[in-house]
Amino acid sequence: MPQVRLFGTIGDAAGWSEKTVPGETLGALKAMIAADDPQLSALLSDASTLVILNHALIPASLRGEDRPLDIQDEIAFGSPVGGG
Repeated sequence: MPQVRLFGTIGDAAGWSEKTVPGETLGALKAMIAADDPQLSALLSDASTLVILNHALIPASLRGEDRPLDIQDEIAFGSPVGGG
């Protein structure tokens, strides 16, 4: 199962920062993380949320819900960021 790390407000909303979570695709993994928490689901789905797969930042264009994950993957979600 992929190792998941949550940073910032995402970790605060989930109540944890690191754990192993089952999920064969990015969408399935996010669904498992958010379970029945609409706030957490919204944070994970926000286009500005950072998604880091195996230490590489994944651009929004490559974050499809059907993106496959390997059981040895490490995926991190970081708080949405703004710029100016």
